[in-house]
Amino acid sequence: MRPTTYKHQAVLNLPVASVRIDDAFWAPKLEVLQRVTAHDVLNKFEHDGALRNFDFAAEGSGGYHSGEPWFDGLVYETIRGISDLLAARGDEALDLRLDGIIAKIARAQDAVGDGYLNTYTLLDRPDQRWADNGGNLRWQHDVYNAGCLIEAGVHHYRATGKTSLLAVAVKFANHMSGLMGPPPKRNIVPAHSLPEEAVLKLHQLALDEPGLAAKLKLPFEAADYLALASFWIHNRGNHEGRVSHDGEYAQDHKPVLEQDEAVGHAVRATLLYAGLTALYLSTGEAAYLGTAKTLWDDIAYRKSHITGGVGAIHHDEKFGGAYELPDNGYLETCAAAGMGFFSWNLFLATGESRYIDKLETILYNIVLAGRSLDGHKYFYENPLVSDGGHNRWEWHPCPCCPPMILKLLPEIASYIYAYDGKGAYVNLFVASEGEFAIGDVPVRLKQQTGYPWTGSVGIAVMPEREARFAVRIRIPEWCGRYALTVNGQAAAHELANGYAVLDRTWGADDVVRFDLELSVDLIEAHPKVTTHANRAAIRRGPMLYCLESTDNERYQGETVRYAREALDKDTRLNRWLPDVPVFETEHDPAFLGGAVLVRTADENGRPLTAIPYPYWNNRSRGTMDVWLGHGHPADEAGWENKLYRKIARD
Repeated sequence: MRPTTYKHQAVLNLPVASVRIDDAFWAPKLEVLQRVTAHDVLNKFEHDGALRNFDFAAEGSGGYHSGEPWFDGLVYETIRGISDLLAARGDEALDLRLDGIIAKIARAQDAVGDGYLNTYTLLDRPDQRWADNGGNLRWQHDVYNAGCLIEAGVHHYRATGKTSLLAVAVKFANHMSGLMGPPPKRNIVPAHSLPEEAVLKLHQLALDEPGLAAKLKLPFEAADYLALASFWIHNRGNHEGRVSHDGEYAQDHKPVLEQDEAVGHAVRATLLYAGLTALYLSTGEAAYLGTAKTLWDDIAYRKSHITGGVGAIHHDEKFGGAYELPDNGYLETCAAAGMGFFSWNLFLATGESRYIDKLETILYNIVLAGRSLDGHKYFYENPLVSDGGHNRWEWHPCPCCPPMILKLLPEIASYIYAYDGKGAYVNLFVASEGEFAIGDVPVRLKQQTGYPWTGSVGIAVMPEREARFAVRIRIPEWCGRYALTVNGQAAAHELANGYAVLDRTWGADDVVRFDLELSVDLIEAHPKVTTHANRAAIRRGPMLYCLESTDNERYQGETVRYAREALDKDTRLNRWLPDVPVFETEHDPAFLGGAVLVRTADENGRPLTAIPYPYWNNRSRGTMDVWLGHGHPADEAGWENKLYRKIARD
């Protein structure tokens, strides 16, 4: 399996099939993803009628549409995620199950005849394709669903070598590229972003394998797909010949390259920005990268919750203003996944560790919280406080988050390592083995680690023959102290872009030891985040911690929250934690498959137990809180490119 590798990547990524994960933390979660979640999502879509929609569309008359208009897209996203599981781990039963679903999809498209396929429009609004005749593209999701199909087709082909779904995707892409574009074509752009990056993946596949045209027996023109994605990016904010997609809500208020603030629906926004970055990776046009970085900075340093969640406002599932970060924020799982994809693309463009820092925070907190540990219950929203009424659901009228989890989690294998002509990157600390070539030298890297519960990482560097190159190891932004050795000796190294760079001649038996200090830290928010004034959060390594009433029974019936309106920077009233709390850690192998718990006490000496945030609501229903009362006033200085930082404890 080859990854989608764009022409202008500064850093090259590995396909998921080139990395083998044998990690005490992640391997069981990926096993549950494949064994439970993948089947659970398909079963529930089958029960909801989402798969039957394709049968009705194939029959051409007499049917009705089940579910929301974007259910086609959710089915395709599920296929994409399962395809990556097939590439990494193989699964005959899932492979056969996908074959059956793809056959339904192909029959439906063949019945339509011109490459178009959107079961909602075909069954419920047959005269309103692309929002014609009074239709509504924001509601119908014609272009969004097409993008999900194209992305799934590319991933399925790269994972299995089968062209069954790719052929459907290419027909639809050809249909759109013939219809949409500058005059005399039509000004149709996605009301819900995602298709931009999807079509760029198809463009890259056409560059990589032009011979597929003969195999598909279809036009397969890379230039057409690049032109379509470019048109979509450039014509946001241009409403000539079409209605606006509700302005800021769908980032359609002005041209993308004039946008400098993340606004509107957070899922749409992050997926648009991921596509914008992919357009830079495809073309090398500096303006695309500059705009993407500006928008990422706005989110990361002004609009991200400490868990990595984005999209604070319930109304329209949107970003709030700068520093508007309420504890009961919306924080849709899909939006965090979109921010993860956006961050990864920016890493590929720049090689900067800050984008991996953000991705790691999202993976270890929001994405893990978004699915129960047993694999079949889900969070749509991920607030940082609960009065006991917020619980995972078995399913949802808008079940968009499970497919996004299925898309993101298998990609972890591709995120661990990266490389360029000068050396390798170790991005995530996951027990695994990856293979790639630096120049003409094949290299294997093998990690052993107990991360995130321990900070000890061993990396065996195994070139096929002795060679000089750099091994770059990410220094996480949360890490205060670390030690680095090679073959047991202290290793001189430079720091560049957030990485410790070991540039030396490597032999087949060299071992790097990287030990990170995993202290328990109190974290404060930027003083402009008024909802967090006089509060602190507990963090250990990449994980946030929270209090659940399950572990703090004596406080059930009491208000977990203090009256925040009574607190300001200058008062020490109603503190929950003392000025300098004493923390103790305990690794409990019986706690939901193993976890490190944090013990401390409140200001009155009553014991408290904090658990990793992603594990909350897995044992029972109850209250939960992340931001705890604390009398430390945030200093106004030193916040450049920071939204959260450690509170000094000496």
